[in-house]
Amino acid sequence: MSSKKIFIFIAFTAAIFMAFGFQNSSEHKVLFEKAKFTMETKGDLKGAIKLFSEIIKKYPDEREYAAKSQLYIGLCYEKLGLKQTKYAQKAFQKVVDDFPEQAEAVRIAKEKLNLILKVQALVEKGDKEFTIRKVWAGPEVDVLGEVSPDGRYLSYVDWTTGDIALRNLATGKNHRLSNKGSWVKSSDFALFSIWSPDSKKIAYNWYTEKGDIFDLRIYGLKDSKHRILYDKVPYTHPLDWSPDGKYILTYFSKKDRSIYIGLLSTQDGSMRTLKSFSRFYPYKAGFSPDGSYIAYDLPLQQESIHRDIFILSTDGKHEIALVEHPADDALLGWTPDGKKILFLSDRTGESDVWAIQVSHGKPQGEPELIRRDIGQISLMGFTHKGSLYFGLDTEMVDAYIATLDIGKGKLLSPPTKASKRFIGSNTSPDWSPDGKCLAYVSKRLPGPERPGSKVLCIKNLESGKEKEFVPELRNFGRILYWTPDSRSIIVTGIDMKDRPGLYKINTQTGNTALVFQNEKKKAITGFVQSPDGKEICYRRVDAKTNISYIFQYNLHTKQKKEIYHTSLDIYNLILSPDGKFLTFSSNDKKAQTSTLKIISVKGSEPRELVIINIQEAFAFQPCAWTPDGRYILFGKGGSMGNQQVELWRISVDGGKPQKLGLSMARMRHIRVHPDGKRIAFFAGQYKAEVWVMENFLPEAKQKKKSKLRK
Repeated sequence: MSSKKIFIFIAFTAAIFMAFGFQNSSEHKVLFEKAKFTMETKGDLKGAIKLFSEIIKKYPDEREYAAKSQLYIGLCYEKLGLKQTKYAQKAFQKVVDDFPEQAEAVRIAKEKLNLILKVQALVEKGDKEFTIRKVWAGPEVDVLGEVSPDGRYLSYVDWTTGDIALRNLATGKNHRLSNKGSWVKSSDFALFSIWSPDSKKIAYNWYTEKGDIFDLRIYGLKDSKHRILYDKVPYTHPLDWSPDGKYILTYFSKKDRSIYIGLLSTQDGSMRTLKSFSRFYPYKAGFSPDGSYIAYDLPLQQESIHRDIFILSTDGKHEIALVEHPADDALLGWTPDGKKILFLSDRTGESDVWAIQVSHGKPQGEPELIRRDIGQISLMGFTHKGSLYFGLDTEMVDAYIATLDIGKGKLLSPPTKASKRFIGSNTSPDWSPDGKCLAYVSKRLPGPERPGSKVLCIKNLESGKEKEFVPELRNFGRILYWTPDSRSIIVTGIDMKDRPGLYKINTQTGNTALVFQNEKKKAITGFVQSPDGKEICYRRVDAKTNISYIFQYNLHTKQKKEIYHTSLDIYNLILSPDGKFLTFSSNDKKAQTSTLKIISVKGSEPRELVIINIQEAFAFQPCAWTPDGRYILFGKGGSMGNQQVELWRISVDGGKPQKLGLSMARMRHIRVHPDGKRIAFFAGQYKAEVWVMENFLPEAKQKKKSKLRK
């Protein structure tokens, strides 16, 4: 374990002791945090099992922590692999049997037991050749790449730098293919990548900060060279290589936001447009093995995000709807023999794998169910042998509440989750101005009654009751603010008429109304509302000049004025409680510094409050004013990966900043309660896993049996 991690753990544990004095009655809490740290940060699963078992043995009357410990024992065994499944099952069953009153722990344990039983049911039915196994887990996992057709490598993005990289699936070793340097030196990065049919080349899109575009590049494994193939539009997304390797199927968008799919020549970089789209773009598309057809998914109705699946001839002349259903049907891809198309569907109420037979670009019969309840997966390609690789997003991010003595600069109580519902999916908390409620955003799986993946939750802090709203928005952002009357919430979003801007959501009815529509081709990248609700301040970047602007906009008079502009990047706009001053941070990559500044909304030169070295802590994280206007709270730490962020305070008059004794991974969206004693924020670790399914296609298994008989 690194010295930094040891320091973080010691500091956090010390803060708990300081806050409570910790008599013997609280020792179980300290031991529980130690066990979690051993499991999640050190990765010592067997050591964590011993600590959790010790809690159950020593503190049987502490029912909540005993139940949690029993649950975590099961999670540890689960992480240890398939050979420990029976021990995981036993641990989860003990949660259900021994702690029936601990509702949340029991709910999670039952979910885990159901998954284990489904796998066992497959084996009991004689489906012993089918296997599903985890091939990669850990903080460095990325699921935006693809498995090579020969099954040797996995392409991915190394988010510690943003480089395109390879993982050797046999040895488990990772290797960066590009070498752009750290985020301090360059903000360029790779994103999606796909393999050529012969497993010798990778096509990927690359963001270039100077041009503010995603170009498409090719990397050759033989010569280790990168080549820019296409850079004529703002965004180019590689979808699939043609079987003969001569073309790359791409989705691309132009400056006027028009959307297309086309065939990009791998020889001369010429683009042949196949089809245009009015609003939505294909999430997934791929060639048939003979190269004659292209399958893709797209919402059929423009008011819905539920997808259907279509087939288009590669000459662009013929198109049919392959799968039309009220459910959400997402393309996975063609089977290697080209006889079937696999897709995900929630038509049973769960996310299942289905297949439909295809001949000469037309459906043959009805879809058949292949695998039940596989979850929301990201396809990462087929190998020539028919193995299907896929990614699972296991990110655990939660909204938290902690108590501080900001005046003395002390943490009074450790963070606790703001909600016990949908743990690992809650972000963006904000207190109502009257202090009675907490709003937050919760990520959910889409469903018939919930077309989006996010819901707005309002928790009454007195009663503990929560209510949910599904805004009539295709998407709404992580930034939200209450209106001064505590009756509505302002969010960024895009409505069903494709209008990006700010929207007001009524917290009694859930009704949504447009408040401010973005100027054409000028997206808002951050905003803050004035305390009286009459104005907003927002930042915008001019794509041509890379100049960052801060504007003030009156929601009643519709008048806009410029407050400030700079050639540096601007982040984290926060208004003072009286609405007279604005704080923000800016990064200077040449000087390798990040500076927290304060400026009058009437316009003036900003005053510097804190300067940090980017190499040391990378950047400031979202800030907050205290209600009395005396201090500014800010996070200091990394913004990429799972780096720790420390909470600090500084007087608005300047001086030396002070630590507040709180440090968590990826801490964001800091908000101070009107009483000045509590803060809300969200934090957590990005996690993902790569899995493979083998011998799950009936044809593949039948061929294997025939070979064995011979």
